Amino acid sequence: MNMRAGFQLLEKYGIPIANYKLVKDKEKALEFAAEHGYPIALKVDSPDILHKTDKGVVAYGLKNGSELIEAWARIMKNAGKARINGVIVQEHITGREVIIGGKLDPQFGEIVLFGLGGIFVEIFKDVSMRITPFSRKEALDMVKELKGYPLLMGARGEKPVKMSAVLDAIMKTQKLMVENPIKELDINPLFVDEHGIKAVDVRVIN
Repeated sequence: MNMRAGFQLLEKYGIPIANYKLVKDKEKALEFAAEHGYPIALKVDSPDILHKTDKGVVAYGLKNGSELIEAWARIMKNAGKARINGVIVQEHITGREVIIGGKLDPQFGEIVLFGLGGIFVEIFKDVSMRITPFSRKEALDMVKELKGYPLLMGARGEKPVKMSAVLDAIMKTQKLMVENPIKELDINPLFVDEHGIKAVDVRVIN
């Protein structure tokens, strides 16, 4: 499933998405940026590229039109001969990075994963999992199990994140996994702060 279809699936289940548009040329990307404001991000949407950062087909924090044009040329070059549906141009989001994932296990059925994003998932593997069905209380337990849980609660003077938004997203992901024939789901990253949560990337394997 391409990225745009993945976003549409998340939207169907009420999981908030950072403002985005699929465009075919840099002029349309510039129009989006002019309408929504900088900074913005660019991401190549291709069925041939699963790990966009590794392939260098994403650009974040672009502050003006010159940076956008330069980034467009770079990511299109890095995409090479991959099939391209277009480029996702998206508002730049900040906050605490988290990840919500799902997979279909042949023995246990649908499983939902939650963790802190960035180095916490890549290096420390700071994640927790539950087999569906599970309750909202169990979703909260998933969050509390993380070593990095204090970061969500406002470490070093930062404001605590909106926990109800995190739990909503976990429960909606559970519903999505149960109701759709999905082998793997990776919503990463989601950015959460004191106001709410927004997804900026999604990968779905049917």
